[in-house]
Amino acid sequence: MSVFKRKRKVKDKNGRTVVKLSQCWYVEYKDADGITRRVKGYQDKTATRQLESQLIRESEQAQVGMVDRFKEHRKAPLRTHLDDFKQYLTDKGGTDDHASVTYNRVKSVFDSSGFVFINDVQPSKIQRYISMRKKDGLGLTSCNHYLRAVKTFFNWMKDDQRTDRNPITHLKPQNTEKDIRRKRRAITLEDIEKLLNVTLNGKKHHSMTGFERYMLYTLAMNTGYRAKEIWLLRGKSFDFNPENPTVTVMAGYTKNKKEAVIPLTKDVADKFEQWFKERGLQTKDSVFPDFNKSKGAKMLKSDLEEAGVPYKDEDGKYADFHSLRHTFITNVVKSGATIKEAQALARHSTANLTMNVYTHLTKDEERQAINRLPKLHTDKDCGNAKDECLDDVSKGSDSESDENLTGKWTGKRTGTPSSDSDQKDTNGTIGSKDARDLEIGEKSENTSNSCNNGDIDTKKDSLSSTVSDKNIMGRRGFEPRTHGFSVHCSTN
Repeated sequence: MSVFKRKRKVKDKNGRTVVKLSQCWYVEYKDADGITRRVKGYQDKTATRQLESQLIRESEQAQVGMVDRFKEHRKAPLRTHLDDFKQYLTDKGGTDDHASVTYNRVKSVFDSSGFVFINDVQPSKIQRYISMRKKDGLGLTSCNHYLRAVKTFFNWMKDDQRTDRNPITHLKPQNTEKDIRRKRRAITLEDIEKLLNVTLNGKKHHSMTGFERYMLYTLAMNTGYRAKEIWLLRGKSFDFNPENPTVTVMAGYTKNKKEAVIPLTKDVADKFEQWFKERGLQTKDSVFPDFNKSKGAKMLKSDLEEAGVPYKDEDGKYADFHSLRHTFITNVVKSGATIKEAQALARHSTANLTMNVYTHLTKDEERQAINRLPKLHTDKDCGNAKDECLDDVSKGSDSESDENLTGKWTGKRTGTPSSDSDQKDTNGTIGSKDARDLEIGEKSENTSNSCNNGDIDTKKDSLSSTVSDKNIMGRRGFEPRTHGFSVHCSTN
């Protein structure tokens, strides 16, 4: 610890080197973390000595938690911290676009709430700002983006040792299910066929030829890529390896900031490989240079209208550009993929988002699923005689033939069903049903002997019959004729 004046060498009028002392005194000390600090004092040495004593006292108190260790950061304006935060987002590998959007959202909240320093931050004012934006027409999802951006900023402040806590950690995002601005649907295979047939030789609009839009839609519905991800694709994004063709979006350009590698079917890969050769596309060239990602919905709407497919259906669900991603995920699920496989291809953090938001079933498909259920009741019409009917079912319906029996082996009765009328028993005698039941009851004490001696005639075919009707167990596949879609449904 010391108080001193800084020395520096300068040239005098005669060109000689002389040492000059600073006008102000300086204090050098060690802070609570053991780091040597140098602080400018005053021209008065006594005042600087008092400053030294204060700094030493604060350092010692900070070591035992008696003072605010973040005092200097609290003095700095939030705008200064925010500029450093933006630089941090870029330095860690994020895109400039993402850093700018996050920065602008946080700045908008701070400016509108009147926050200048960190001590000015009040969670209630941030909540009020989001509430006002919601009243102005901003969707709940967008409101959550603003809240998430501010939370990310304060988490960074805490991690960077600029504050000891996140003051808004208790604020919760809005339930977006209450405010879905645009409900989307998956495009059916029949409508996909219409759309692609129209665009294949369609007229140019939105700066893209019909064939370019055909290839664009084909890729979107076979990969689930978003509009921005497709816009960023380059020739090097495609790998036409015959055994495993893929297309890749780099980690910095995906929504979850993870590399997105999607396998391609052979026919889709062949189409793009041939198209690249015809265009002479180089690895650094954009695949869709004329595609305006912000106009994707309008472009698709025009093509849907030309194909006779409604942009908004009777249920109020839209088929905009993002619905092509819904279409991809829905077809993956219908193909028989497991939940984990569908989640991985959708690149979702949870299977709930994949299955409940992006997977769609039509009423006809729901009916087909019901029709595939196994038959759990008899053909006999019970009517109002419920007790009598249940008794008949438990004993076996007399009117059913041996071929219709699907019961399980219980080890209690092995004979074929018989009617109430007299029939020949296993010994060739005539007896009533009650007598035959009595005889079987007596033999049940020695079931193994009676079975081995052939006392009860067991029909193996009836006992081992199982449901094998393919119309019940399976379903037809979804197989459009062209365009690289081959979606099958599992029979399991």
